[in-house]
Amino acid sequence: TIRRNAFGPDFNSYNTIATSWSNKHANEAPYTRLLGLYPLAAMINHSCCPNAVRVFGTLPAINDNMHRVQGREVMIVHATAKISKGDEITWSYLPPCSPFNERRAVLSSKFGFTCQCVRCIKEETVFASDGRSDQCWKLADDWWQARQTQQSSISNLIQTIEQSFASDKTMSNEIQRYLRVGYASLYMDHFNSALSSSSGSNDLLKLATQLHFSFLSCNNASTEHLSILHLCYELSALLHMHATRQDPDATIGTMTQVRFWTEQLKTAHMIRYGSLGNNLESVREAMKHSKLVLRNKDGWYVTKDRFI
Repeated sequence: TIRRNAFGPDFNSYNTIATSWSNKHANEAPYTRLLGLYPLAAMINHSCCPNAVRVFGTLPAINDNMHRVQGREVMIVHATAKISKGDEITWSYLPPCSPFNERRAVLSSKFGFTCQCVRCIKEETVFASDGRSDQCWKLADDWWQARQTQQSSISNLIQTIEQSFASDKTMSNEIQRYLRVGYASLYMDHFNSALSSSSGSNDLLKLATQLHFSFLSCNNASTEHLSILHLCYELSALLHMHATRQDPDATIGTMTQVRFWTEQLKTAHMIRYGSLGNNLESVREAMKHSKLVLRNKDGWYVTKDRFI
């Protein structure tokens, strides 16, 4: 019960922390941030397409009624989608970037239930459709297993994914976005490989844009979504820099892109951090932190603001 209801920063769980303690080497700093038990938060149910996200941070001074928790590190839950009166608040127990069969297996083995959220129901219809079941399941397995293969194979599989989306007129945009999010880890591997080989920034930005809009419809403002937004912003800035060198008078379009991604990045951070980012300086600190978190091999990074 404790393991299932203990919460901490993204990328960390009871098992990962216990492992880090037992396998700690002499030259490694101990993990100093513990999980906490939050009885009210433990009542929030799971969805693979949630309408809320949890963050941990030091609550700033808001009003006198909050004096008991001001200055303390607390869990804060923020809405990431419109929640009408009477709607259930949900968040994801798992990282969003897992394919349907992987999510279903983990939820069943670790939490003892079969998810029936809108995302799972619609993805299941794709894999269960007559004439497409074997093909879709094989392709899904190939995509996931490709993470253990060469980067060139991953790039080819990304092309296969996008081509299958373009050619399948029966698959809705909604389902395509759900599937992209499920295989976002492959997309990220592809981006890292392409960037290391100096591939075309414009093509990467187009593909990353597709992934951004997929996250908007499913797991908005998640840490994985923030990583894609950082990438889109930096790619747009790079394209603008190249355009400035080539023709300074023809940079209106590229500058518009930079401004667009700046606003998207700010909006996602404000959604995720809410009152923790009500002033510009706090937003800047949150952006710098989320960038560090997502580029750190252990998935987390401690700063003076302790945004997680």
